[in-house]
Amino acid sequence: MLTEGMRQISRLELADIRRGLENFTSPSAAGLLDSLGRTRGERVEKMAALLRNSSEADVEEMGTVFGLAMAKLAEEQATGSQAPARREEQPRRRRGETSAEWRRERRGLSPAS
Repeated sequence: MLTEGMRQISRLELADIRRGLENFTSPSAAGLLDSLGRTRGERVEKMAALLRNSSEADVEEMGTVFGLAMAKLAEEQATGSQAPARREEQPRRRRGETSAEWRRERRGLSPAS
């Protein structure tokens, strides 16, 4: 079992790993669609299976979240604004800075506190 796992890991390509990490920082519909399948038919079948295996409450919540996200996107497009990127909201940790120093700076406290 371990040997098989190692073989599968060795098949990973750096480009695939990079795309996966980029999807975490800048998620897109393309990544979600790719995870569902290559063709529209595969994607529809996978999504139908997902919904079939979900509770009624989960399906309802999924529809609500999707609707709210589409409304937010439409509002942003209409006003020409975008939600601020998460990276811009929090300061980045500098090299050589200790965790305690970084936390104090992030919380807006002086180094003497």
